[in-house]
Amino acid sequence: MTRNEEYQALLQELEATPPALDGTAERALRRRRRDRRLRLFGVPAGSLAACFAAFVLLVNLFPPFARACGNVPVLRELAQAVAWSPSLSAAVENDYVQPIGQSQTANGVTATIEYVIVDQKQVHIFFTLEGEGYESLSAEMPEFTPRQHCSVLGADFRQEPGTLLHFTLDYQDNDVPEGFTMAFGVTGETGTENGPAAPTRSILDEPEREEPDILASFTFDLDFDPTYTAQGEIVPVDSTFQLDGQTLTVTTVEVYPTHVRVNVEGAPDNTAWLEGLDFYLENEDRERFDTITSGVSATGDPDTPAMKSFRLESPYFADSAHLTLHITGAKWLDKDMERIRVDLANGTADRLPEGVELYSAQRSGNGWLVQFSAPEEEEMHFHQLFSMTYYDAEGSEYSMDSRSTMTEPYIEGPISDEAFDAHRAAGEGRFFEILPLENYPYDEVWLCPTFSRTAQAEVPVTIPVK
Repeated sequence: MTRNEEYQALLQELEATPPALDGTAERALRRRRRDRRLRLFGVPAGSLAACFAAFVLLVNLFPPFARACGNVPVLRELAQAVAWSPSLSAAVENDYVQPIGQSQTANGVTATIEYVIVDQKQVHIFFTLEGEGYESLSAEMPEFTPRQHCSVLGADFRQEPGTLLHFTLDYQDNDVPEGFTMAFGVTGETGTENGPAAPTRSILDEPEREEPDILASFTFDLDFDPTYTAQGEIVPVDSTFQLDGQTLTVTTVEVYPTHVRVNVEGAPDNTAWLEGLDFYLENEDRERFDTITSGVSATGDPDTPAMKSFRLESPYFADSAHLTLHITGAKWLDKDMERIRVDLANGTADRLPEGVELYSAQRSGNGWLVQFSAPEEEEMHFHQLFSMTYYDAEGSEYSMDSRSTMTEPYIEGPISDEAFDAHRAAGEGRFFEILPLENYPYDEVWLCPTFSRTAQAEVPVTIPVK
């Protein structure tokens, strides 16, 4: 096949409309389009012909360029990778993507940074891992030079080679920089390991510290187009309202292409800390932008248990002239419930968050295994009931190495079929949070709930944003 034929095949593949993008052109025509850095619409025909000719020459004369074109994932793959996020999906639909195309190969594994989606406060890095003979490949958590002061969400582990993977960086007090160096290791599974079965372990067993073998390590220098990193708007609001007997103020709303931040402060004399909001944005076309369900949904105050910045999907690409914030409920942590006492020996608790039950407290090895249950949330999205920090009667602080969430109670040791069925029945419609208290010899413990109760507004609070 000649380079021209390769190019024509590539064009035909790109002409197929991905299902996730059906109707994009029609929607786009109804919108008031914002200015774009580079668009083909409105470009003179002569210029398009010149671009086409230049592209064909590059394909034919420069094999590396042709290989790069052939290896770029089709737009449908990126659309599929961001299908969980309405904001990122809108960014892809509106060409708000910076191609990178950096590729490295080490020890038979190839890592390629395909695209980034960035704005003032977030970096989304999309990349692939390839390697012959591997059933799955995984990217370890990345490290950055210079060090980045942000939250980092790692990529999904054990994915089929060629899967479009995703790192997320979320900045709170500072903005996305012009660039940085990113390094990460890759592990892999061939599917041919036939070692002995792992012995049965208790949740309280000392966790295995063996690190996976790193197949290859990669270092990429990433530079971000300042046209993207400058995108964002802070809208002053300063609207104070009452909700469930507490006083709150929406100070500002930050609108970015990848998300919205609603910043809220509670009055000093409130009896509860704000831990969550039920809310959404609506524009003049009655388009609704809901809470982010995957990724960072809120960030807190370092000096108190309160959450202060809440996230929504973004109306950035909807070209909204007006935005209204609707608040329908809240999640609270009463200030007198920052710590609660649990009697481990008798399996009782002085107070528990709304809807939470103490299922069991069992001595296990050198500590305790404590199980709580709570109603399942929609789409099996579990919230954390307790923090990883706990205290003894003297106020000494301890920390859990891990915690587990399950749809059934955790059972340790042999158990009869009847008892097993009874445990399963107890878990219907509820999820279980299992807290391992290692090396904890005492019969009582003070735990730190992440909330105490929820409340719905009798009349939704409505706040004009712009």
